[in-house]
Amino acid sequence: MNAKKTAISFLLLGVLGAAPAMAGWGIGPLVGMNLANPDVEDHKVKTVTGWAFGARIESGMLPFLSVMLDPMLVKTGAEFDATATEPSGEGEFTSLEIPVLLKAKLQLLNVGVYGFLGPDLFFNTDASGRVSSSDASSVGLAGQVGAGALLAVAPLIHLTLDARYSHGFTDLLDGAKGDVKHWRSRDVRLTLGLLFHSPI
Repeated sequence: MNAKKTAISFLLLGVLGAAPAMAGWGIGPLVGMNLANPDVEDHKVKTVTGWAFGARIESGMLPFLSVMLDPMLVKTGAEFDATATEPSGEGEFTSLEIPVLLKAKLQLLNVGVYGFLGPDLFFNTDASGRVSSSDASSVGLAGQVGAGALLAVAPLIHLTLDARYSHGFTDLLDGAKGDVKHWRSRDVRLTLGLLFHSPI
């Protein structure tokens, strides 16, 4: 319960921090892929490729500093090696993630680079394989850090490409599931997007 309250507090602080922005805003679609390698206690897992799609909403505070909300639907998972009591298998989670990220940007003419970090509130919407929706925690908290590059392809339109690392702070499971007692998300994500900026 404390983790859920902390997650919601982080999200509200991020949204409130974006509200008084003075340097314009932007919005656009995001698509990507992720390489998930979760922390599953007492299990060796293999990396699994998943997907992500959503949107970016950016609100500027200074010419080089802004707050980004990157709500995305994300699919992650893991493949398990066989154990003495369990056969090999896989588990998958689909989650709605709402990262609230502080972004610093450096741009020269049409090209720029940026870095970002912040908390990530996620809501599990589906689970399959060795876990099911009834086994999944409904809400959790992770953290993200990443970097990217941007290219101005038209006035007020940027093409963006970034990579991020996401690490779960809370358990994806609502209690133990067989011999799977704890499952915390970890993944590396590559994301491609378009950002349409306001003229002011």
